[in-house]
Amino acid sequence: MYNKAVIKEVIIDQKSEIAGMVEKYHVKRSIEQKVRAGLNDALVKVISGVRRSGKSVLAHMVLKNLPYGYVNFDDERLSGLETKDLNIVFEVLLELTPGMKYILLDEIQNIDKWELFVNRLQRNGYKIIITGSNAHLLSKDLATHLTGRHRVFELYPFSFAEYLCFRGVDSDKKQIWSTRDKSVIASFFDEYFTSGGFPEVFSVVDKKVYLRDLYNKILTQDIALRYKIRHTKTLKDVALYTANNYASKLSYQNIKEAYSLKSIHTVKNYLSYMEEAYLFFAVESFSHKLRERERMPRKMYGIDPALLRAISISGQKNEGRLLENLVYLELIRRGYQTQYYSDSHRKYEVDFVIVDNSGKPTSLVQVCADTGVAEIKEREMRGLHSALKFFGKIEEIFIVTLNQSGTETTGGKRVQVVPIWQWLLR
Repeated sequence: MYNKAVIKEVIIDQKSEIAGMVEKYHVKRSIEQKVRAGLNDALVKVISGVRRSGKSVLAHMVLKNLPYGYVNFDDERLSGLETKDLNIVFEVLLELTPGMKYILLDEIQNIDKWELFVNRLQRNGYKIIITGSNAHLLSKDLATHLTGRHRVFELYPFSFAEYLCFRGVDSDKKQIWSTRDKSVIASFFDEYFTSGGFPEVFSVVDKKVYLRDLYNKILTQDIALRYKIRHTKTLKDVALYTANNYASKLSYQNIKEAYSLKSIHTVKNYLSYMEEAYLFFAVESFSHKLRERERMPRKMYGIDPALLRAISISGQKNEGRLLENLVYLELIRRGYQTQYYSDSHRKYEVDFVIVDNSGKPTSLVQVCADTGVAEIKEREMRGLHSALKFFGKIEEIFIVTLNQSGTETTGGKRVQVVPIWQWLLR
């Protein structure tokens, strides 16, 4: 059992770091108001997202000026903490925060049977916010012990709008952009496209080293250690293969053969672990049949464009695929469900088909770095035309580019050609 004095010293140290952390990295996040609005209901609030995406800062901002206790379990001094020690943690929080009504538990999934502790706190009337960097562990345990009594908020690295806020640029509710506005915003986009959206990356000198270290920590601590993976080299090989083939079609069979793995289930497991840790995301081919979607190759996307540049060979030179990856990240930030379209002959494609909750397609988004080349433009338009013939009624169609704008027509439908920075701020 942990010594109470040791736990108290750690929590006091952590508490002293809050003000500096919030001052340094706070930016109003798109989900902040939603978290704040639900603060006083009885539900446990779960802020889930990739490591170092700003979950703790968001939680501290929401709880600012309220009587709340805080403990960060992703602290090496608490690495040996067990379930039986959690009551000591609670006692210390009560001592340090008179009148405590709210409790913030950072990276709580590091402790075995944490959900029972949270359940007890909730039954005793405390308002709980927990953070975690593994979607599966949080959802699995909460579904078992807090069914219908929790709400999940997913946080990603800075969006472009959040990045502009971080840089002191107000882009809210902007309808008309002057020539100067466009030039300034495009310049900021170039910085964002290169540096990515992890909040801490802007305060480090060697961004590539920082991002590679983050990537390795996600693989070793959030995946290998958590899932007790013995063959970590194989895990890293599969991760690097995925990183080098982002925004491309990947099949389990191809990865299995590339590394002479004995079982395709190993590949499935490794990729699912990476998704649960928010490192990579899979997009399925559009089909009304579930079995057919599972059979088709998936397209994989990474959590951050700068991270892909730092760890992969292809990430350093393929702006078109990086642009596509960036568009995907914005779509999931906005809560859209996406699939990609490929015709029956695999000749024409559309990068993203946005579907509603019933699975009905509503919008098409094609991504093309440069529509100035006639051959490229024709290929993208043919993909959209094929999809329109297949789907029929579609509400909106976009071609997102690096810097070109205008309108096109295909199948009697208007196609909006939009520069990436402008589309990200819509």
